[in-house]
Amino acid sequence: MVIIIVATAILAAFGVFRGASWPSLGIALVHTAYRFIVAYLIALALGASIGLLVGWSPLFDALLPVFDVFQSIPSFALLPFFIYFFGFTDTMIILFAASSIACPILSAILSAIKDAPQDQADAATVFGARGWKRVRFYLAPLSASAILTGSVVGIAIGWESVIGAEIVANTSGFGAFIRTASVSGIDASSVAGLLAILILVFAVNRLVWAPLLAKSTKHHAK
Repeated sequence: MVIIIVATAILAAFGVFRGASWPSLGIALVHTAYRFIVAYLIALALGASIGLLVGWSPLFDALLPVFDVFQSIPSFALLPFFIYFFGFTDTMIILFAASSIACPILSAILSAIKDAPQDQADAATVFGARGWKRVRFYLAPLSASAILTGSVVGIAIGWESVIGAEIVANTSGFGAFIRTASVSGIDASSVAGLLAILILVFAVNRLVWAPLLAKSTKHHAK
């Protein structure tokens, strides 16, 4: 982060950002951040729900290879399907990004359930954790750390998915801003946009996910 800030200060001192379209960049970042947040919330709900339901299902061992195959598909290979059904719209961008983010969350939950010691599962059964109680009192707490870990991986993919879909759709947002700014080559707006998205992504990871992961690791160690 220090390197990015120093580099930004040096570039500003040499007037590299003179002529950059700051209002347009700010609006583009707001649109992208909005789509990303909505996509993550959808992905979190889908990934956690499906993961817990599959973990609760007696068909867990049979379904696990199916999800492994599905998760190995490159996310951008599915982009044409989202464009076909939803067009070049906000809905397409959000749902496409949600599908990319949900996969790591789902994978992390399934791995946590699969790798859980058998004695924990047996203890949960002995103490009456059956049916939906098993999801609430055993599988959900067991998957808490996995959800955070999967979220960190999914979010890294999610930024790429949102911005990539915006570039393809050529709509509002950071992806469209970079595409427009780069038409005439590397200029002040494209450099400013690159540094802005780097700072935004780093700030989210540092201020939100790093403390949550540290807290989760400390709690799990206890």
